[in-house]
Amino acid sequence: MSYTEYTSDEDFVRDIRLGGASLERATDSLYRTYRNSTLTKVTSYLRFRKGIEDDALDVVQDAFMVMIEKIRDHGYNEGSLLHFWVGIARGLLRNKLKRDTRTDLIEDSSQYDQADFASPEHLLLGDERRQLLDRVLSKLGDRCKKVLLMWAGGYSMEEIAETLQLSSEAMARKTKYKCKNQLMELLDNTDVDL
Repeated sequence: MSYTEYTSDEDFVRDIRLGGASLERATDSLYRTYRNSTLTKVTSYLRFRKGIEDDALDVVQDAFMVMIEKIRDHGYNEGSLLHFWVGIARGLLRNKLKRDTRTDLIEDSSQYDQADFASPEHLLLGDERRQLLDRVLSKLGDRCKKVLLMWAGGYSMEEIAETLQLSSEAMARKTKYKCKNQLMELLDNTDVDL
């Protein structure tokens, strides 16, 4: 089958599962057929997320490889391959965002190498920053403050839900998301650097 002979997603799936030369021909044709549409949809998904727009092409290519493996392992049954590919790409992006968020919370351990030599001025500035952060968090209310502090402290969503008597992990996740957005908005509108 040539590139133009693939008339449906089922044709792609059939040849990918056959393997060998059929697999190569189908993957090449599938990539050419849906790449630009997938990239456009993924880029559109990223427009509200700063700092990862450059990752769109990498994510699209990684998602393509995952999709091919899923098709070969019968992890795909029916539906649009374009939507399947975009869905995998969005999942990879969500995972990347979660990893990046967790990474931002990890402190640089080198700062503790000089902790014993902190000057009184440094300690005073640290106290002022903690007080300022406490004031900003207090503007969010006790519930948001507790959720964000527990989340930053490494508590799982299950533990947060249980401690704050929320109905489920999903509710804890939703509350954390809203509180974090409120905090970011507050910090954007505050002229003070933490």
